[in-house]
Amino acid sequence: MILAPVTLEHGERYGKLTVLEKVISKERGPTYKCGCSCGFKYVFAKASELMRGRVKSCLGCKRAQR
Repeated sequence: MILAPVTLEHGERYGKLTVLEKVISKERGPTYKCGCSCGFKYVFAKASELMRGRVKSCLGCKRAQR
C-alpha cells in the first residue's frame, strides 16, 4: 500500500507552531518552516514530525519549561 505524501497548508497550527511555508532541504527532503507563538525562533520540521507531535515548539520554549 502506497500512501500519498502529506501537504500542510499555510497557517495550520501544531502545538505552538504555525506553518509558514514549505522548504526543500537537500539533507531532509521536504520540510516546513514554522513560526513559534513565542515569536522567538523559526523551526524547520517534516510534516510527519509535526502531525505526530514530535515537534511542538521552538528550542527556546523547551528550555523555558525546564
